[in-house]
Amino acid sequence: MSLFLIVTLLFGGCSRNLPADEKSRPRPAPDPRAHALVIVVDTLRADIATEVDTPVMDSLAEEGDYVPRAWSSGTWTVPSVISLFTGMSVRQHGWNHPTGNVASFPQIPPAPTLAEVLKERGFVTDGYYANDFLKGELGFSRGFDTWIRTSDLHVAERLAHDVETWTDGERHFVYVHLLNPHSPLRPTESTRTKYKVNKKWTDDPKGFLIGVCKRNRLEGAREAYGAAYRAVVEDTDAMIGDLLKAIAPVRDDTVIIVTSDHGELLGEHGFCGHGHWVWEQLTRVPFIAVGVGRLPDTTTIASVPSLVSRSLGIDYQWPATPPLPLVSEREEKLALTIDGQLKGIWHDEKLSVYDLSDDPLEAEPLPEQVQKLQEARHVWEDSVGPRPEATKETTDFDPEVLKALGYLQEDGQ
Repeated sequence: MSLFLIVTLLFGGCSRNLPADEKSRPRPAPDPRAHALVIVVDTLRADIATEVDTPVMDSLAEEGDYVPRAWSSGTWTVPSVISLFTGMSVRQHGWNHPTGNVASFPQIPPAPTLAEVLKERGFVTDGYYANDFLKGELGFSRGFDTWIRTSDLHVAERLAHDVETWTDGERHFVYVHLLNPHSPLRPTESTRTKYKVNKKWTDDPKGFLIGVCKRNRLEGAREAYGAAYRAVVEDTDAMIGDLLKAIAPVRDDTVIIVTSDHGELLGEHGFCGHGHWVWEQLTRVPFIAVGVGRLPDTTTIASVPSLVSRSLGIDYQWPATPPLPLVSEREEKLALTIDGQLKGIWHDEKLSVYDLSDDPLEAEPLPEQVQKLQEARHVWEDSVGPRPEATKETTDFDPEVLKALGYLQEDGQ
């Protein structure tokens, strides 16, 4: 059992008093590295990543460090990746719009992005993405010399080819956004067999769509989707291994971060997908880093810009991202924890509080803790200021793209 898994299990209750093991020993800050590779695995739950066989991520966690309780800033791709690029919470950057039948979205806000900051300092910046929501028209390409849509299956080969062209003295920032755990699921034959996923679920040319799990009309649908999800997480771990092989010539001089933009419900709380909720299965994501020194016990993905910049020896004043409180937002819903243990969830302004150490499935609310969390939210909102207005310029999306991602069914629902 890997150190990553052991400490993650120990941190299930999110106690700040971890035993005196490797995680709690001091470690000197490393020398700045020349390059950075940030890998975001779309829709990757932290608990599933530690439950299944992920030797590559385990090895990275042991080589570097990991955050036992990391949260995404939002629970779907666009607002979360904006946070990861800008270092801002969703409230700070203001992009908090719905998915579903909406097919037109505002531009991302004009705040400086990690790619822009590094490019201004002489870095070559390349981005590879598989999620169509990240297309350049929304503004995600800002600061990138190249911003290329490519499938998970081909990105490592493309990256390896590009690394071969790098020259001495150049510094590179690479962003890779993998989509494999996102609907539709297409596990490999080996992992499909390992998790006993019947071919009837995966033989559809469109893949195993989340709508089958959401509707739950067919016997065994949710169990099969959960098994297929675990299978593709193992497949994705192998893809991360391929990316590391691609940067082999410069790996020892590269900052590496692996995280996710949000998790996924697999039947918990009666739902599937990432929908419009902020449950722990959606907010909690893996966060592994190499070449950055010691990581805190809690963080959000909005800490990535400051972490990468510092580890590259770049001095830039990003928005403050303290380890606590953790906050995640999805439209009118908000989740907040002040200690990694007590978690408040606001749904239509109604607050429910859960103790994640005793109630990880968030089933038993604690009314006696409501005032404490309500006060904490007020303090946090005062500290980050009011939410800005979204930009008025919008970009239209092809409904077929939304259907392919599982956001729209054939009937438009």
